[in-house]
Amino acid sequence: MHIILETYFHFIKKLFLSQKEAEVIGLDIGASVCRAVKLKRRLDGFEVVRWAAEPFNGTDEKPALTKIIEKLGAISRSCTVLASVSGKGTLIRYIDMPRMSSSDLHKAFAMEADKYFPFPRETVHIDCSILDPKGKDKRMTVLAAAVKKDIVEARLKSLKDCGIEPSVITIASVAVGNIFTRFSPATCTQASLAGKAVAIVDIGETFTTLIIMADGMPKFTRDIFIGVVDMARSLSNIAGVPLDQARALLASGDVNGEKPDVARSIEAVLSNIVAEVRLSFDYFSTEKNLAVVRICLIGEAVQVPGVEPGFARHFDAPLVAWNPLEMIHISAEAGNRDGLVTEGRRMATALGLALSEYD
Repeated sequence: MHIILETYFHFIKKLFLSQKEAEVIGLDIGASVCRAVKLKRRLDGFEVVRWAAEPFNGTDEKPALTKIIEKLGAISRSCTVLASVSGKGTLIRYIDMPRMSSSDLHKAFAMEADKYFPFPRETVHIDCSILDPKGKDKRMTVLAAAVKKDIVEARLKSLKDCGIEPSVITIASVAVGNIFTRFSPATCTQASLAGKAVAIVDIGETFTTLIIMADGMPKFTRDIFIGVVDMARSLSNIAGVPLDQARALLASGDVNGEKPDVARSIEAVLSNIVAEVRLSFDYFSTEKNLAVVRICLIGEAVQVPGVEPGFARHFDAPLVAWNPLEMIHISAEAGNRDGLVTEGRRMATALGLALSEYD
């Protein structure tokens, strides 16, 4: 399926075999950092050719995007760029429907989309994709998504102002689910966890995304609007320091309990995230009769010392170390391999976007 972006929102564009040597860029524009991965297919898998991560202040990501282009090199016409949107104004639903072809599904969904999304139809781009075409009892699970048009248009304008013409814009959580299916930890594969579920908790700058995977595909997605910035605000209030100073204190951590204000701020926010994640786990296990037995923590928060052990203390399900960059080739020209691997748990969206082109 290849549909013009400006007139229809879609998840994945098939890559023809003749294009398999082309380079692909996955571009993740977050609330305060732009991250990008340039990927190339090899006979034995995939290789990161170049990568970049650039912070920015405020709402203007264009200076960071300009630096990204400089680091990745010129973006040629043969290089496909995939970008993402996330957060408020984006929604994902998982819908049980009678089994039908993809073309019939799109016809039916075009008429019924208003039932699943709380947005006026004329204000959103929508699309749907069959997750299990061979579902039981002549039923199938459909992943349906909606994104407000003004969000997509703003992202397109920002990219085009920097000379970037994206082939696809998708929802970030779709990209994360995509990379998990390819590069999941050995203890979280479909074979090792038959009939059970894995939760990916992506604690970002301004919100946390929860994705629950089972049987090799996503089953549940939710955005929780609490993130690292809330930890900084909490610390700013508790310690009586400016927000930027609070961010620096967070980064310095509280491993040995020497900074009780930092520990209190992290725990106060983590407890709120944990409460929402628990509610989602309870709903999911009741609805799907599947238990979440592993948790993978990724995102901006993994750079804050104390977050991971603090989060782990609240759950019986073990936290599994998942860093997709540890499982992929990295070209010599990419430079700073150690830096890239260290960034790996915050690069999942960018890498997942690039991999989507090969699905």
